Amino acid sequence: MATKAHLIKLIHVARRKLQLDEETYRSLLACAVPGKNSCRDMSLPELEKVLSDFKSKGFKPTSTSAKSQAKGAPGVTDKIRAIWHTMHREGFIQHDTAEAINGYVKRITHNSNGGVGIARLDWLRGSDATVVLESLKRWHRRCMVEAMALSDPPRGYDAVCRQYRQQRRQ
Repeated sequence: MATKAHLIKLIHVARRKLQLDEETYRSLLACAVPGKNSCRDMSLPELEKVLSDFKSKGFKPTSTSAKSQAKGAPGVTDKIRAIWHTMHREGFIQHDTAEAINGYVKRITHNSNGGVGIARLDWLRGSDATVVLESLKRWHRRCMVEAMALSDPPRGYDAVCRQYRQQRRQ
């Protein structure tokens, strides 16, 4: 069963999808539920009636799938892999294996995932993927700063990477 807040959100989505201006929207609300032109003042059955009316006018609610919510995660996991491989090549990580990177992912996601870490890099989605990426970048940055023995390192990750590459070439 839908909650009042959920129905109000759906009605507002319907308003945008149907491209209704404020006046038309308010008059449609008043037609669906006489005497009321605001969702906030409506009961659950009244909101359901409004949503039904919007559906009859062409609104088709769609749910966001897990795949669309995780959009962008494959790019993030590719970045995680690339940084992991780079850290191995630079000698900061001993094992460049799927097991090693999955172990890291599980450790990092342990707290944010209810005490059970996400077991595989490929299973990361959304904010979990970003948390792992940012954690890995901070670790990599610390390793590079230590290796260069800098007392006043550049602030950003990319700047430290550039300086580290330049120093290694010399």
